[in-house]
Amino acid sequence: MSRILLGLVALTLLSACGVRGDLDRPDPLWNSEDAIRRDCQRQIENNEEPDARCAQYQTGVQTTP
Repeated sequence: MSRILLGLVALTLLSACGVRGDLDRPDPLWNSEDAIRRDCQRQIENNEEPDARCAQYQTGVQTTP
């Protein structure tokens, strides 16, 4: 019984470790420019804060009225 309890405590403590905050989404492997543009467009339409990747496409992204 004590091994199970000790194991659960250890797993609980280990689950608290890790990267805090949002994780960056990796670029897609294929058609990356198109996918980044679509993602930036979606973020703008939803009034979300754009990724750092969107800075290079800021002038190319057009919003639809």
